[in-house]
Amino acid sequence: MSNTPQHINWPQAADALRKRLGPDAFEPSTRAHLRRADRVLVACSGGADSVFMLCALVAYAKETKEAREARDCGGLQLHVAHYNHRWRGEESAADAAFVKSLAEAFGLPFVCGTRPDKEAAFTETTARALRLDFLRGAAKSCGCKYILFGHQLDDIIETQLQRLARGCGSDGLAAPRPVARFGGLATHLRPLLHLRAGDIRMALNATSIPWCEDRSNDDLSIARNALRKQIIPDLADALARDPVLGAARSRRLLEEDADALDALARQRLPAAYAHAATLERSTLRKVPRALLRRALAEWLSGHQMITSVGASAMDILIDTVCSTRKSYRMSAGTCYILVDADSLSWEALEATAAPQALQPATVQIGEPVFLSTGALIAVELVELSDDLRSQITSGAINPQVEAMIEASGQRVFKVRSWQPGDRFYPLGAPGRKKLKDWFIDRHIPQAERKRLPLVVNDSNEVVWVPGFPPAESCKISPTTKQALRLTYRTTDPL
Repeated sequence: MSNTPQHINWPQAADALRKRLGPDAFEPSTRAHLRRADRVLVACSGGADSVFMLCALVAYAKETKEAREARDCGGLQLHVAHYNHRWRGEESAADAAFVKSLAEAFGLPFVCGTRPDKEAAFTETTARALRLDFLRGAAKSCGCKYILFGHQLDDIIETQLQRLARGCGSDGLAAPRPVARFGGLATHLRPLLHLRAGDIRMALNATSIPWCEDRSNDDLSIARNALRKQIIPDLADALARDPVLGAARSRRLLEEDADALDALARQRLPAAYAHAATLERSTLRKVPRALLRRALAEWLSGHQMITSVGASAMDILIDTVCSTRKSYRMSAGTCYILVDADSLSWEALEATAAPQALQPATVQIGEPVFLSTGALIAVELVELSDDLRSQITSGAINPQVEAMIEASGQRVFKVRSWQPGDRFYPLGAPGRKKLKDWFIDRHIPQAERKRLPLVVNDSNEVVWVPGFPPAESCKISPTTKQALRLTYRTTDPL
């Protein structure tokens, strides 16, 4: 339902929805948190799921107000938050206005974030990161210890299939969790994770509650849409059973396994969970790799390095710790991870004698990596829609921050700084020549040349340097159906 009725009694509609739902409106493990919460931030996109959640919460807060007042406690305060990615122009602005009017109708405080102009190019991964940063900042400023999301049961299998394609462990496959805790940050609650998407829309229609329908949900070039509308229905037909329910049960079992492994890792490797500066290598070697992986992830997170260590880099680190290698140094953003014969430690890049040149790294599809310069680089596999192909051919892609190359099947790329002798053949150029000469032609200062990332393929060919078009050999052809979007984000000018 995309058109908002001119006249609707929202509080009355929320009450009707609550009566229809009964006592099972919220996922069981989230109820205890809602009962003791004073104020929560409700993330509302304007879509069916988040509108359903907001209405149900408004009715719930009203029902529990008298009980709380009897205990001399304040009622549950709801704060509504919306993030405008500005992906769909006027439609995105209309969604934001709809959510604002909904908050006003309920008499709730409203906060809205908007993607800044400087974020001209980004992947779905970085878009989610921008939204989450906004929501966490809003929760902190509003004094909310919880952020509520409208994920529902059908979202589980879609998330699992995407993560299976990337390769992840039980923690990743146990997401989205109904209750997810983050040290020092607001806890995430997903109170609708037990409800089917179809049931949510039926309940909204039965109570005449409108929502905003995102037209991009019908775009099958977006992976999640293709999974929802094509792959999962085909899977159900092939298996003659509902894989959505099976995926939900698997998620619960995997969460149990992940929690048990995490508890064991805390017992066996307490120094990692205490974020000690140095860990004993012999102790790390004694535990199973499943425990070691969890402990290292926690240790890296405690020292603000986890976002700079992708999946492949984590595998390399674990292999190195468990090997007989006596010395190893790995770049992790603005830090180094150091492995010697006896210990695992870290040091800030500024504390070394190394120059401020970019340190080598690897980046794989779907795993953004922070470089030693503080910049972020990402690779995302995308379907070439007519609109995206038109942007590419018209030159609308900004080479300073983005490049589109043909998907050749390679999933991991090397990222390094310029080396004397490197040659590059950018798209549209008359031919190949030394990258140094390209730098001179573009008047790129020498101090910046060693900081610019070169994205290099398995054949050691430079496929992209931010500021230049991608390599001629990787150009999008009229028959190309899938492409790799390379993005580069930095707060410093090139």
